[in-house]
Amino acid sequence: MNLISIIVPCYNQAHFLEACLQSVMEQTYVNWECIIVNDGSPDNTEEIAKIWTEKDNRFKYIYKDNGGLSSARNAGLKIAKGNFIQLLDSDDLLQKNKLKFQIEAFLNDNEIDISISGYRYFENNTSELKILGRDNFLPEIAMMKNDSDVINLLNVRNPMVISAPLYKKSVFETVGLFDEELFSLEDWDFHTRCALHEMKFQHVGFSPNSFALIRLHEESMMRNVEKMEKAYLVFKVKRQQNKMYVAQFPIHPIQKKSIEKEIKSSIKLFVPPVIFIAVRKIKKMING
Repeated sequence: MNLISIIVPCYNQAHFLEACLQSVMEQTYVNWECIIVNDGSPDNTEEIAKIWTEKDNRFKYIYKDNGGLSSARNAGLKIAKGNFIQLLDSDDLLQKNKLKFQIEAFLNDNEIDISISGYRYFENNTSELKILGRDNFLPEIAMMKNDSDVINLLNVRNPMVISAPLYKKSVFETVGLFDEELFSLEDWDFHTRCALHEMKFQHVGFSPNSFALIRLHEESMMRNVEKMEKAYLVFKVKRQQNKMYVAQFPIHPIQKKSIEKEIKSSIKLFVPPVIFIAVRKIKKMING
């Protein structure tokens, strides 16, 4: 039986972790390991995680210094023993048949690299499932392995949430891990790289109790407009630095100045303001 490694990064979301892990425990597909990655969280993530490791030895726990979501996922991926990977954010849930349904899809079609389940949104502390997220956030797109324009779709938007796909582990061996310089939109970047490497995506349709469930709450990074705007800027620059992407979408000369400006702006996001102040003072002293 195929082993699925479920990777759950957690930072300051211990209050959601219990429900998340309960949804893993209730999976009808039982051959899994669940790696809980404490990304240097200052809350009681470790306490909650250790309760679950004692409850069932399929739960594993690791601690690392805070490095962000990509870094936490990568830490889990590096020790994952499964030949399939499920990524699950600590505030989200899996319905009980999700893993079973997707594994069956892989067994029925060996060409698939990434199977995608249905997903729904739910408001925190409610059980009502919604097709649209907040601010009319777009629902899923049923990507199929024979679609020829997957890369064009990914050039425009990320067509899935991170917990919907089940990946063959070989995908990460070919494409690489998550970009740790991206503090958001890292899944869009990763799925773009998957498409550039001609990985086959397949939406596996709908079966009872097989959705990924995405929690909507005020702490979500998606609610921070300023952060998301900065993240999108960094994401666009990183994408233009990918040789495979540029070969697919050549940069028109008229775009070059705009991209160079974006690169300069993105560099500023990573440099502490005190450095810029010091440089300006030095220039002023030199120029008298």
